Amino acid sequence: MLKKCLTKMCSAFLVSTLLVVLAFFQASAANLVTPDFEANFSNYDSSLWESPSWSNGSPFNCVWNPTQVTFSNGKVVLNLDKDNGSSYTYKSGEYRTTSFFGFGYYEVKMKATKNIGVVSSFFTYTGPSDGNPWDEIDIEFLGKDTTKVQFNWFKNGTGNNEYFYDLGFDASQAFHTYGFEWRQTYISYYVDGVKVYTGTRNIPQSASKIMMNLWPGIGVDGWLGAFDGKTPLTAEYEYVKYYFDGAPYTTNPTPTSTFINTPTSTQTFLLVGDLNGDGSFNSIDFGYLRLYLLGYIREFPVENGLKAADLNGDGSVNSIDFGYMGKYLLGSINKFPVG
Repeated sequence: MLKKCLTKMCSAFLVSTLLVVLAFFQASAANLVTPDFEANFSNYDSSLWESPSWSNGSPFNCVWNPTQVTFSNGKVVLNLDKDNGSSYTYKSGEYRTTSFFGFGYYEVKMKATKNIGVVSSFFTYTGPSDGNPWDEIDIEFLGKDTTKVQFNWFKNGTGNNEYFYDLGFDASQAFHTYGFEWRQTYISYYVDGVKVYTGTRNIPQSASKIMMNLWPGIGVDGWLGAFDGKTPLTAEYEYVKYYFDGAPYTTNPTPTSTFINTPTSTQTFLLVGDLNGDGSFNSIDFGYLRLYLLGYIREFPVENGLKAADLNGDGSVNSIDFGYMGKYLLGSINKFPVG
């Protein structure tokens, strides 16, 4: 009788725990993009992008205004101009995704702004307004010298990771591609498909929105130079891309795909569902699978973890496997389709 009561109590506890975890997964994943994402800018798409209408305060000497985000010949154009209708002298454009993105490779094709005192940028950001710490990864062009690009990142508001890279060309004269691969332990920056810099210190961990903006500085003359008031100025963006599995360039190694190869005879014994190598499958494995699907981890602790996580044998790891794991732990099934 005692054993039966304990079994019921444990089952109830497991059910409640899994329901909470499932609810958290759904809430977290609802606005988190995990497949590849590509945006070409023929017009404004409110389901994917938004343009704010507020000010950030110093060092941004402008108010963001949706009218300053325009579209021309398949490109999005950010326009910096004088503003006569607000407390700011200038108005400009900022464009950002409505969804959040995790670890992966980010790329933009853009033409920067050339003028002292201004910044044109491509970056990821999240912060207190999203209920997150201030995490940010930057690609910034200082208008005073557009033959260089500045890389930087912040974790929980701490930056000081600036690195200037000499481009060998003027970024304001033609469109070029700039990107970064963001992983748990490093950020690698790319210019025209070539890896040019890697940082490993204090790497941000929070899923963020993809953003771009153009702004004149105030109180940062030592960094940007004093803005001379010249308007109008523009920054142009041809496309934005995000690859969940990493940089697509063959000149640099890319992370392992989620496709599952058939194990060879030399591989060790595999227990399907055991993602941490402890010899069983339980709520810990369920947690690892959730983190993988959210993009927070790219591999599992156990050798051949991607094979172990493919619970239905379809050659990939996805939400179907997550469903099978949940059903197993809830007792709805007693085995997986494979294994």
